[in-house]
Amino acid sequence: MDSHGAYPEGCPTHPSYPAAHAVNAGACGTVLKAFFDEEFIISDPVEATADGSELEPWRGEALALGGARDAAGVHFRSDSALGLRLGEDVAIGLLADYSRTYNERFDGFILTRFDGVKTRIVNGSINNLAP
Repeated sequence: MDSHGAYPEGCPTHPSYPAAHAVNAGACGTVLKAFFDEEFIISDPVEATADGSELEPWRGEALALGGARDAAGVHFRSDSALGLRLGEDVAIGLLADYSRTYNERFDGFILTRFDGVKTRIVNGSINNLAP
């Protein structure tokens, strides 16, 4: 890799720590995991060809909602990793607040955090579940 990194245009001119899009992805992924089955395998995924002109079948490992990936390589790993965690923390706080609004019986949101810890969010509390 040359001094420009992954892209010939060079690096972004804005601060990178944490990566704002990683914060957004962490928050969105966490909310989606709370509402949907995070272990559901996506059938027949596709990816863009190198030149972006068409889609071809995904050849990597099985894709599930619960996975997180860093594809572009524009930021340092810490920018993306901590951005994901910050987004996750914000979303978990939002879900804890939201969980207080249920009037009917609600067993809570259950999701796996990016560090692998299974968590239940119910009645405003956030509890780690035993492995």
